[in-house]
Amino acid sequence: MRNFTLFILALLYVIPAFAQRKCGTEESMQQFIAANPAFQKVRERKEARLQEMTRSVKQLRAQAKIVYPVVTIPVVVHIVLRNPSQVTDEQVQSQIDALNRDYSASSSDISSVPDAWKPLIGDAEIQFCLAQRTPDDNPTNGINRVTTTRNSFDPGNSASMVKHASSGGADAWNSNNYLNIWVCNLSESYLGIATFPDGYPAAEQGVVILYSAFGTTGSAESPFNQGRTTVHEVGHYFSLRHIWGDESRCAADDGIDDTPLQGDHTYNCPGFPLKDACTVDSPGIMFNNFMDYSDDVCMLLFTSDQADRMRLTLSQDRASLLSSNACVPLNLLQNDAQILSVVSPFGQVCENSITPSVVLKNQGSNTLTGVKINYLVDDGTIRTYNWTGSLTALKTDTIQLENSIPGEGVHVLKAFTTSPNGLADNDITNDTAWTTFQYYTDGSLPYAEGFESNTFPPTGWEIKNYDGSYTWEITSDVAKSGTKSIVMRNLAYNTNDAIDDILSPTFDPAGHDSIFLFFDVAAGASSSLNSLEPWDSLQVFTTSDCGQTLDNVYNRGGANLLTRKQPSIIEFVPTAAEWRRDSVNLTPMIKNGRFRVVFRNISNAENNIYLDNINIVTKNTLPYLKEKGITIGPVPVANQLYITFLEIPNDLDYIAIYNTLGQLVAKQPGSSINNGNRFIFDLVNEPNGIYFVKLIYRNNVKTIKITKVN
Repeated sequence: MRNFTLFILALLYVIPAFAQRKCGTEESMQQFIAANPAFQKVRERKEARLQEMTRSVKQLRAQAKIVYPVVTIPVVVHIVLRNPSQVTDEQVQSQIDALNRDYSASSSDISSVPDAWKPLIGDAEIQFCLAQRTPDDNPTNGINRVTTTRNSFDPGNSASMVKHASSGGADAWNSNNYLNIWVCNLSESYLGIATFPDGYPAAEQGVVILYSAFGTTGSAESPFNQGRTTVHEVGHYFSLRHIWGDESRCAADDGIDDTPLQGDHTYNCPGFPLKDACTVDSPGIMFNNFMDYSDDVCMLLFTSDQADRMRLTLSQDRASLLSSNACVPLNLLQNDAQILSVVSPFGQVCENSITPSVVLKNQGSNTLTGVKINYLVDDGTIRTYNWTGSLTALKTDTIQLENSIPGEGVHVLKAFTTSPNGLADNDITNDTAWTTFQYYTDGSLPYAEGFESNTFPPTGWEIKNYDGSYTWEITSDVAKSGTKSIVMRNLAYNTNDAIDDILSPTFDPAGHDSIFLFFDVAAGASSSLNSLEPWDSLQVFTTSDCGQTLDNVYNRGGANLLTRKQPSIIEFVPTAAEWRRDSVNLTPMIKNGRFRVVFRNISNAENNIYLDNINIVTKNTLPYLKEKGITIGPVPVANQLYITFLEIPNDLDYIAIYNTLGQLVAKQPGSSINNGNRFIFDLVNEPNGIYFVKLIYRNNVKTIKITKVN
């Protein structure tokens, strides 16, 4: 018995050495889809397009019409551990070397690929470098060490916690210009997690790797010490799926034609050939593929079709990486001042006066003690600000310049430096930054916009396209009246919960007592009303500080918004009967002064939303209503009795009307007040005579006598 116990203990001790690969990429994606169900349609459409394009590229490559140039991807490695020095610079470099070997099909063990698979070996011609400069153009070795108080990071939501300093991780460097790799201690035995190009925000794009499965030296532990975990996860980053299609059935596939069907993942390092229920004939399943779960020593190849798919993703979804200069080392000159950016103005300004704000950077090796900062609007007069201070190499300072009056229209502001430390600038190519902005005089009330002109957006309007994708556009396909309207093409939108705003001109409500917004809207969906899909929505805001803060005045989504209830998988184009006229009472915001109206689309990949005939109308209040705060009339009343408030009463419980016998004739709760701050009672069928209107407030009651006559 004692020997048996010792055997069991020895076996338990040995088991961890035979660890099995566990990737959280697809699990995290399924979590994302569960929280954003509409994204499933987006993913399916994207997958279908990728497969079609991959096949087209394969044909061109077979005809020798495509030859991939070698490209280099800048990498920043964030080491987030309680002791970040545990992963050395040499270990980081060993991982970069492994990536370079495997993404160019040049590893020493590629000769071990079974003969059956050798004709399918793909060379993606992708290389990787550790970044030589930060997003702010400071020198770096591409390694960012962060000491965390966390013992480990949860793999949920693509391990998002390690990607933010606020949750104990490290903030991403601009993911448009860098492949971000986070090295940390992942919980639940996960080796790595990556983000596909779609779905996750830019600040979370990249790859997360367990510190003991990273690189080929140092803390890397067998059987995951050949750098192949990162190779696998970077494959996901470039849109590759797991080779078995992430489902344990033969109908599932990875979308790659030259990889055989496979029923499930492969663990450890099996002998060749290996067959399963999906591929029963030799050479069997491709367990040597980097996108399987085999041990590092058995992971040996990407196929040609996988290489094509990665290059397609790189050229389309990750194209900004190709133009990044992050691999180019810095060469600091002695006297080199630059305007790093123009902070303001930007977009539409609401006042005919600007005070430019710029970021000055000392890009030189000498301390910067003085420089001339110049700016001009359009081709106007150059204004010069003589800055003095003390900026050591690569430090910045934000500076406000003298104000100016730009006038109405679209403008270009250019700012540039001269004479750093009173000398010639050693590099004039980085001196200048610029921005565009526009200013328009206030619109006149009442106001009407039907989008019929050839200018879009119309004069004084502004579009804010936050993600650079689909946004509000003019269309001649349909209109409520006239020939044009504006549309958000949500059916084609690939990003869930994306926000796109279109802002009206600025209006001054001074002198008006009431303001109302009217507009025509049409909206469709691609999902059934009975589904649990998140919906597109339309919101309306007002802003009295040029967009810095917003007050919500209208919010409709899903069935509440739809004007066609029947779902459609093609673009919704409304018929004449599929428009609705909506209205919003803007009177409460008069006290805030000048304002703009903001129409906001929030996309969840449903279907198109159209707007037309936007009207802002005004009404002036009767002097008696201004004085008393309430009017009841007409008196005497024949048909309808109107009870109108100057402001909506917050403490009104209800209004009741009684006859002279004390009998209740009609009653309405205080919450039923309409957009005109009015209650309407229909007394047409009541007999002539005296009636009493009782206004029941929380703390008091007001009674008013009226007369009913025909």
